[in-house]
Amino acid sequence: MNSIGERIYELRKKNNMSQGDLADRLDVSRQTVSKWENNSSVPELEKISHLSEIFSVTTDYIIKGKDEAAPVTKACEEQPEPVYVYVHNTGSEAIVRKYVGIVLAVIFALITVLLIIIGGEFYAVGTGGVAVLGLLLALNTKHPYLIASWITYIATIIILPFFTSISPFLIFDPTIYTEGYLVHFIITYSIWIIFFALILRTAVIIRKNKKKRI
Repeated sequence: MNSIGERIYELRKKNNMSQGDLADRLDVSRQTVSKWENNSSVPELEKISHLSEIFSVTTDYIIKGKDEAAPVTKACEEQPEPVYVYVHNTGSEAIVRKYVGIVLAVIFALITVLLIIIGGEFYAVGTGGVAVLGLLLALNTKHPYLIASWITYIATIIILPFFTSISPFLIFDPTIYTEGYLVHFIITYSIWIIFFALILRTAVIIRKNKKKRI
């Protein structure tokens, strides 16, 4: 049976390596490799493990001569470090959002109906918007706050002229500037400010979604 030194010699020759080449790979002197091959000394366990990696054989083959020239299995080959990806747990959040949405939808829907019955249609627009928001949350809709804001805004500008003298087009009426209609002035310009704010927010969300798809 061949000795450890003879097996190291055979493997080195089979891989077309000089003693100096092998010594550089193992970070030892050429004389050390020569002593191993001449059986003057035995490599340490760490060096045997390194030799098995260099020659793609098992450590058993180097030490005992078993499994001659058996290649190291893929499981033993150097594997890239695993990449750990943090996955945010949205399950509990979705459940909370769903039940909060149900509560909001039911409560504010009842309030809205009550306001309409007692003649508070103007305020019913706001409570109705909250009810819609709750419904969107319960359905787990993406961007429910933005959708609810648009619904509330559109409902407001449609219903507002029927119960007040205010409309978005009032900014073109010179009387609000000359007759001292301060409240009308503030509300009208607030309607337009909210409109442009909603457009800006919608544009930002659309842009983000496009970047995600890219």
